[in-house]
Amino acid sequence: MLNVPEELYEDLLAQRVVIFAGAGTTTESGKVPGPTFYESIKTRCRYPKAKPDLSFPDLMQYYCDHVDGGQRNRLVSSAIDRIETFAAPGEDNRFATMFSYELAKLPYVDRIVTTNWDPFLEQSMNILVPMVEDRDLAFWNDTKRQVLKIHGCITRPYTLVATRDDYEACIKRNPLVFNKLRDLMASRTFVFVGYGLRDSDFRLIWAEIIQSLGQLRRLAYVVDPESKDEKTTFWRSNGLWHIRMTDIAFVTLIHARLVRDDHLPSEKLLNIFARERRRTIRAHLERNQDESGGAFASAMYQDGLLHSFSDVLTGASLGKRPEELERELRGSKRHLELMFKRKEIVEIAYWSGRVEVLDRFCRKTMSQIPIYFHPNRLVPSLKYIRG
Repeated sequence: MLNVPEELYEDLLAQRVVIFAGAGTTTESGKVPGPTFYESIKTRCRYPKAKPDLSFPDLMQYYCDHVDGGQRNRLVSSAIDRIETFAAPGEDNRFATMFSYELAKLPYVDRIVTTNWDPFLEQSMNILVPMVEDRDLAFWNDTKRQVLKIHGCITRPYTLVATRDDYEACIKRNPLVFNKLRDLMASRTFVFVGYGLRDSDFRLIWAEIIQSLGQLRRLAYVVDPESKDEKTTFWRSNGLWHIRMTDIAFVTLIHARLVRDDHLPSEKLLNIFARERRRTIRAHLERNQDESGGAFASAMYQDGLLHSFSDVLTGASLGKRPEELERELRGSKRHLELMFKRKEIVEIAYWSGRVEVLDRFCRKTMSQIPIYFHPNRLVPSLKYIRG
């Protein structure tokens, strides 16, 4: 796999990889025309052009001190306004969420750390409660994907880490969150994407990990499209292996490798099942479900088909692993067998639909799916049987 080390791919399959996502993966990627948040704040506070550029937290502090009398209201309001712009449907939103939705398709990445304020990562992965404050860790679940947001979240404006004062206080304010970060950094392989390794609190922790573990620490990687040799030297000097590609190219290449190695379904298979779902919906709407006989049996069967179509297609976009669908298939087969023993005709039809889709998806069967149900033989049928 071009430019992605085999050792990193092996760690990914073993679920030992943590993605550390910076602002370059969302609203500050440069893909959208117009100034960045940093540039807009610099203009608003009339920062002298003759002076050298400040670091991000120092500029945010300068803005608060010179524009808002040391308060943070105007700064946080500006951040809310900017993220709301990207949250609205349209081209800006597509660019800002592209990386998040592509990353969501990789089920082997189950830990994400970010300094981003926007909610796009957790939304793309259907995560309701990201880990933002110490009290959130009460809901940490090792069996689920988790997003650790070390610089706060725009949905909780009081948590944003932006100014120099915020940076100096954030570790003390949420020590358990940063302990979780330290634990992940000591035990997992980190991949930094859209990130410049400039945040002072992170550099402090990174230095601590290097000092504590030395050569026993895991190799970390940075995804950066900049191809200049001095950039590679910079990353290597900070203990990171430089992968020269964009964030989207990185996740796309990994997804393609997982499909090639039969760890994930192909786009062709997903497109076929999406087409079969549309065909099932059309057939479902054609028949009067209040009729007896074949129409009713087929309607119940189609309900089962549609529920399983939703499972496999939504699961693919949310990074559901094949073994999870295989467990669902085994459970559905057991339930179908039980319904046959009980002679529950309606339930037999419904669970036959569930099994039909799950079984075909797990076996990667691409032929046309029977969308009707024989009311007497109690089996799927390619043709409608009146009964």
